[in-house]
Amino acid sequence: MVLPNRLLGLLALLLAASWAGPSRATVITSELTALGGDAYRAVYSVSNDGSLGTGTAIVLFDLLFDPAEFLESSLAIVTPPALGAGWDELVLGSAPGVPAAYDALALGGGIADGATASGFAVEFTWLGAGAPTGVQPFAIYDPETFELLESGVTVPEPAALSLLAAAAASALLAARGRSA
Repeated sequence: MVLPNRLLGLLALLLAASWAGPSRATVITSELTALGGDAYRAVYSVSNDGSLGTGTAIVLFDLLFDPAEFLESSLAIVTPPALGAGWDELVLGSAPGVPAAYDALALGGGIADGATASGFAVEFTWLGAGAPTGVQPFAIYDPETFELLESGVTVPEPAALSLLAAAAASALLAARGRSA
């Protein structure tokens, strides 16, 4: 099987895009697990890439839960004790125009520049249409002034684009192997 150059170019672009990330922004990834019915567990990894400033740790962050999509009363923190022991975690209730939040405050030094902390976990009941995507807003705050330092959205893992690119690359390699 011979693939046209245009398809090869598209596959190369997909592969490049799947491994390219934000150049200077905190990355929080989420991995969803279906627990049955509309119940899910989201496990988060928080990576400090230094965008807050050289040597600045992530000490306080929030993950936001829109009450139109998440049953607020179902939000339950299920972070493993080994990670949770170093963080003060709580669920903050919503208010008009303000979503509920999973709030994590480091009891020690936080997530150092260049480090990643994985395993922050919340279980919830999904109210939205279809299945949850794993994309949700987050905010990082200064723990003393509560000034917003950075905000963004979580990145679902495994990223659908990465899976698509890997599958396309496998198909391309298999096709080349058969034609040789």
